[in-house]
Amino acid sequence: MSSLPHSGESPRERLEYRGYHVSVYATRNDRDNWRAVIEVERDGHPVQLEETEDVGPFWQTREEAQRAGLERARYLLDRRDGVLDLRNPARPT
Repeated sequence: MSSLPHSGESPRERLEYRGYHVSVYATRNDRDNWRAVIEVERDGHPVQLEETEDVGPFWQTREEAQRAGLERARYLLDRRDGVLDLRNPARPT
């Protein structure tokens, strides 16, 4: 994962989370809104996260987009690994 941003990107925020290496940066669209881009690796290999949609949400500041991206990455990794099911007291046993 490169720490140098591409054109129109912000510097990357990094997070280690349950053995995953997460990198989040924000890109700006033509309406001056920001969107988080999440990249994840584990053991040196890229990890694909299942997203239900490829658009939005968009944020007014880079900081908001990156903070939301880090939260989203944790959520998607928890869902991917079944951690959300373990935390849900309403799930059938």
